[in-house]
Amino acid sequence: MKVRKSSIGKAAIRDERLTPDRYADIFLKHVEAGAGFIELPFSIHVPDALVADLERKAMPAEFSAKPPRPNICMRPDQKSLSLYYIGGLSPTPQSMAGIFQRETGALIQALRKRKPKDIPLIGNVAGLGFFPETFITTAKAHEQAGVDLIELNLSTPGPVGLKEGIDGYFQKNFPLTTPGFFLGDQPDLVESTTREVVKAVNIPVGVKISPETGFPRVIELARRIRDAGAKFIVCSNLGIAIAPPNIYNKGKGKWIHIDGNPFCNVGGDLLRITVYKQVAVIAKFVSGIDIMACGGLVAPEHIVEAMMLGAKATQVVTGMLYRGRKIITKDIEFLRKYMKEQGYDSLEGFTGLALQYIKPPSDLNFQYELVAEVDPTKCSGCGICTDSICLSIYLENRLARVNVRNCTGCGICAAICPKEAIRLGLPK
Repeated sequence: MKVRKSSIGKAAIRDERLTPDRYADIFLKHVEAGAGFIELPFSIHVPDALVADLERKAMPAEFSAKPPRPNICMRPDQKSLSLYYIGGLSPTPQSMAGIFQRETGALIQALRKRKPKDIPLIGNVAGLGFFPETFITTAKAHEQAGVDLIELNLSTPGPVGLKEGIDGYFQKNFPLTTPGFFLGDQPDLVESTTREVVKAVNIPVGVKISPETGFPRVIELARRIRDAGAKFIVCSNLGIAIAPPNIYNKGKGKWIHIDGNPFCNVGGDLLRITVYKQVAVIAKFVSGIDIMACGGLVAPEHIVEAMMLGAKATQVVTGMLYRGRKIITKDIEFLRKYMKEQGYDSLEGFTGLALQYIKPPSDLNFQYELVAEVDPTKCSGCGICTDSICLSIYLENRLARVNVRNCTGCGICAAICPKEAIRLGLPK
């Protein structure tokens, strides 16, 4: 089944509130285009009395009294489909704790009345600080409202903007706001939070992890998530980045109407390699848990690649932002055509297929006799291949030539050729 993530944050619309039915309209349009499930916006539900009690235990923090505003997005260049985001201001614990009651609960009811019965709802469950009880109350609220699965959001990079975030991470005492990857990058805390939520609800629980948790640390994290009772892992959320400075304006940031260049969130193309790594590593070294791929999947081929590396489902966000929800339909059409052409009867036919080829270099059989070959019909004579470190390629009559006696078959020339005019082959 081809699946697709749909997630909406609070937006600012003058003179007209975004009602639950209007939110639902957007999700249902995704479903009409072919989406296989609906993932709700991240939400928190913590009773007032619990908030008051936890405020005395949590690390003190400065929360903004200014009204929240939507994310601010920027594309720093036209060479990729990457987006940089700055989240809204840090709201008060009381404001965060009431998101479910104000918005998400009503949205769930609207969707349950209108969505097809076979389209599951995934609750995107967050909490406050490093306190598992806040994730429990939120998960229970989602279950009672009628969601089909719980996804613990232990990965959002939004808290990177919190002044006290770094100290809180190392002290393991975070301010009373959504902790995101600051909690999700600590395997012991992830395991305990996941285990408590799994015990508290009767529906499947999964965990969305952060791309900031790298190799091999992600293996331990995934094993602990599995051992705590989770049924799936989502790889992964937005990453952390710094936008390029404006080199023609004394290094100031490129953000419009902002007097600085903060660490921010990044999504799109930049995430894909990290997502592939996490998916493959978990599929290879952590058995007994399903994997969903999310991040940088902007073409239908990327869906197949992620699934061949071990993902059983995919979430596609950036592709839709740039190309519209029609990409869902096009992705499904591609999959049907691809499976027919390649002889796959089901998605299971190619899921995890690439894992058998993931081997340590010591187990690989190299063909040492390979040399570079130039296709003269494609070569433009640009000289890029000869103007680097190679001692075997030279230009002759504006075409690249290869001295096979000096060629080691490293493949750099083939990798950098802008016209794809060079490949490796056996000596002739």
